[in-house]
Amino acid sequence: MKEILWSKNFILVCFSNFLMAFAFYLIGTTMPFYIAETFGVSDSVTGLVLASYIFATLLIRPFSGYIVDGFSRIKVYLLAYLFFIVVYFGYMVASSLLLFVFARMFHGLTWGVITTSSSTVAIDVIPSSRRGEGIGFFGLTSTLAMSVGPFVGLYLYDHFPFEYNFYSTIIFGCIGFAFAFFIKLPDRKPIIRPSLSFDRFLLKPAIPVGFNLLFIGIGYGALFTYAAKFGKQIGVENTGLFFLFTALGMTVTRLFAGRLLDKGYMQQLMIGALIIISSGFILFGFATEIVLFLISAFIIGFGFGMATPTFQTIFVNMAKNDQRGTANSTFFTFYDLGIGIGMILSGFIGNHFPNNFGVIFISSGVIAVVSILYYLLITKNIYEKRKVIEN
Repeated sequence: MKEILWSKNFILVCFSNFLMAFAFYLIGTTMPFYIAETFGVSDSVTGLVLASYIFATLLIRPFSGYIVDGFSRIKVYLLAYLFFIVVYFGYMVASSLLLFVFARMFHGLTWGVITTSSSTVAIDVIPSSRRGEGIGFFGLTSTLAMSVGPFVGLYLYDHFPFEYNFYSTIIFGCIGFAFAFFIKLPDRKPIIRPSLSFDRFLLKPAIPVGFNLLFIGIGYGALFTYAAKFGKQIGVENTGLFFLFTALGMTVTRLFAGRLLDKGYMQQLMIGALIIISSGFILFGFATEIVLFLISAFIIGFGFGMATPTFQTIFVNMAKNDQRGTANSTFFTFYDLGIGIGMILSGFIGNHFPNNFGVIFISSGVIAVVSILYYLLITKNIYEKRKVIEN
């Protein structure tokens, strides 16, 4: 008999995660405009300010896996969620660039814990026989938020004072916290706090795989920082449409990718996803009008919609049951590191090519090509040797 995926708890997990991510990404894409207008800094400084949350996230990521595995996962999730909401008030009262960076870094600390704990909570309520499909749908809540959030954020930015972006993130965050409060996890064995060791902070067998994930994270960091600015540069009036088409591409993959993953087509999905991502970035870099702008958005979303849950499944399948938090924190550590590098790198490229931001995305496409070769030569073999059957 097929196990039930869409239980009450899984639905609550999905809604709470979507609203958390929606709040985060609603304001994220408009941050470059806000920083430049409020503090009058260059693109390269803006990239560093935006990436400061990534540095803080990377500091907490390894510890977040240990915390999630060693303490009550749902309590850790709720506490992190609460601090995640509070940090938006810090942005609102930051009167200097330094204070803004402090708020940004505190945001990174909460983000590092909340994303690790939410993913681990989701895996706890997903039947093991439907893990690939479940992770795919759970991941869809984040990827939809990455796309719909910026669309709403850019609309608010264009039509209202920026304070409305902050108010919106707080409201949606509070609603998400309410959903999270009612999640009930299955009983776990009595928690035996693991001793401190390196493999409780990073999943050692999966570290080489992490570098593969980092390569595509660089491209996403560039998108997050410069997609809207690039759209305005080539004359696209509603740049938020890019993120909607990205979401559409991600949504389409959920119709088939998760089931194929559970049926054993991991390698085919991963190789196909990396080829599609690299192609999408290169096409995006050459866009000069709205049609190619939106087509490439769909292609990039399609590729990420396949790649992200597949990568996460690889990490989880390389961990024992009591290392799921560590597996997720390792996954996010490398993804965040790639995004942070992408934010900084795109800022410097943007400074050198201020009249053609397309160079940023062509460069991202070339890096994604490297990720294909890396997967074929390294990741594929490591996964087959190190995957854990008990999961």
